Amino acid sequence: MRSKLSLMTLAGSILMASCTTYMEEPVQLQEINDSELLVKPTTSTDPNAKKAVERSYFEKFTNQLTQLDENGQWTAINPIYFPGQGVGNSNHMGKALTFLNQRTDGFGTVGAPVTQFYAKQLEALGIFVDNPEVSSVTTDGKGNSVWFKNIQNIATPASEERIEFKAEVEIIGGTGKFEGATGSATVDGYFNPLNGQGMSTIKGKIVY
Repeated sequence: MRSKLSLMTLAGSILMASCTTYMEEPVQLQEINDSELLVKPTTSTDPNAKKAVERSYFEKFTNQLTQLDENGQWTAINPIYFPGQGVGNSNHMGKALTFLNQRTDGFGTVGAPVTQFYAKQLEALGIFVDNPEVSSVTTDGKGNSVWFKNIQNIATPASEERIEFKAEVEIIGGTGKFEGATGSATVDGYFNPLNGQGMSTIKGKIVY
């Protein structure tokens, strides 16, 4: 019964802001060329202050989503939350972890605060997210993290086991070397609504 209900709710609404790849696929990280770097002045008056630089951003992840109500219990009744965790790679961090959260009222999905379900896990890694617009966090587990805000989701069912999607996200902060980071990116991929697993890439620009 749960698998059928999960198919109905996931197929109709779920979409990840920071998503997934299968572990068996080799991860090929994009290298940053000097021609891709655009030096942008910071607002600091300190002559020794670090200058912000625009760089290409790329990441891949494998994760697992769950289907919960606001109290963390499994549900098929709206509103439904789709928190997820994953492991993968980022071209600015190497091996990394991801934490994400989405919400639906039955008409598509929107980003939900990642701290709703993962505040303790993030704080254990030294990451204290104080912005409710952050729906996804990518971190190397060493104090560096990038924070994402979900802007728009478009999902297209391809079969009972595959939903393809595209999402637009903004980078609205971070910790460690990414503190104050900004940028934008596009998420492309697909997922299986029967088990919450899927594949995606995030490509864009980051300034830090």
